[in-house]
Amino acid sequence: MSPIITHQMQPCPYSCVSTCLAMIVGRPAQEVIEEMHQPYRDGDLTLRQMLERLGVEYTAFFSLDCPPLADEGVYLCTSPSLNIEGGNHQILIEVTDENYFVLDPVQGRKDRKYYVARGKGDGIPLAIDLGGFVVDAFISRDHLLVHRNGEPLAEVAA
Repeated sequence: MSPIITHQMQPCPYSCVSTCLAMIVGRPAQEVIEEMHQPYRDGDLTLRQMLERLGVEYTAFFSLDCPPLADEGVYLCTSPSLNIEGGNHQILIEVTDENYFVLDPVQGRKDRKYYVARGKGDGIPLAIDLGGFVVDAFISRDHLLVHRNGEPLAEVAA
């Protein structure tokens, strides 16, 4: 199966969370940023609340759970920032029946390092193999399709 998520680039250095959520729901990043970025940065809105406001059905994880990347869908993950010393960064890992894809919203920003799946950097100096990360949430492939097709889940699964 081919991936569902389309990569979007974050428009500023600090909008990785909103951009990842935009990729999940298939909306332009700027829309989600305008709606949620500042309240999130101010601590008035949590990642859980953002997912719920966007109508995303998800399974949440605690870092101690260490879930395997076994199910088809997208994993919302926190990784160490490659560009902000001591900072965290939000990325997506989409798993299909045959492969997995790393979607890093900073990819494409001038002179910014970004994560790729192991061995997929093709010699690009800014492309860094993904190492450590923590899974924050999982969204199933069926639910991702619902957000793109606007169809009820039962019709997608049929």
